[in-house]
Amino acid sequence: MMLKYEIDMNVKHILAAFFCLAFAGGVMAQTGRDLQDDELHGSVKRVDAVMYEARYDLNDNLETGDQLEHLVTEYKQDGQRRSQTYLSVAEDIIFRTRYKHDGFGLTTLEHVIDNQEHVIGRTYYVYDAEHTLTEVYVEDAERQVESRMVLKHNVEGQVSERSFNDHVNEIFKREVYVYNPDGSINKAVVYDRSKQKVQEKRWEYDEQGYPTSYTLYDYTEEEVEMFVTLYKREYDSHGNWVRCTEYDMLGDRMIPTYTTIRTIEYF
Repeated sequence: MMLKYEIDMNVKHILAAFFCLAFAGGVMAQTGRDLQDDELHGSVKRVDAVMYEARYDLNDNLETGDQLEHLVTEYKQDGQRRSQTYLSVAEDIIFRTRYKHDGFGLTTLEHVIDNQEHVIGRTYYVYDAEHTLTEVYVEDAERQVESRMVLKHNVEGQVSERSFNDHVNEIFKREVYVYNPDGSINKAVVYDRSKQKVQEKRWEYDEQGYPTSYTLYDYTEEEVEMFVTLYKREYDSHGNWVRCTEYDMLGDRMIPTYTTIRTIEYF
């Protein structure tokens, strides 16, 4: 779930938006346990998420603009994902993802299917003897491996490092994680193919455990650049967010960028 699929250029762009729409700033440690990875609480049956442009009107009141993305995720009663469907603004199916699980309830395979019911990509999840996720790899429509993500864990079982490997299994990016005492991710340090530090990401959280801010430090230029994103959320009675607006900081001014509205149905 945390991967952005790498299939063809169109699907890559769609899935990048798909990822943002589903989580709106969430920081997930990938486990293969669907509701946990999706950061949902309660017996969730269906999540209908729509992302809109966010902007200020002439009186500086927040309003939503054009619809950008639409994602519907359906769950089984045991918490496993049944499917995710990515819809166009006209409600046409662009593609959907179907899931397979093992006897322990862990995700083992995702099929990405286009609107003609053709499989255009597969994602496989690999676990060790302790049922800890250790590797995720992506195949294209021709069953060729396009990318891999390899996970390492600390003694607490948290993901301590993720390496992103290309089609010949060479590392092109590596992320190393540092945690807060409560188990949330404090920061991630990103290294490139040459093992140079290129980025650092930091998060702050609200009482429900969702990020309120995300700060990106970019070390690829001579002077370090800093980008700050803020999140404002509204919650339902189960503690799941149902509205999230993202803001980019421009100096001391908050500039709204996206609002995602989720309608959540429970069993």
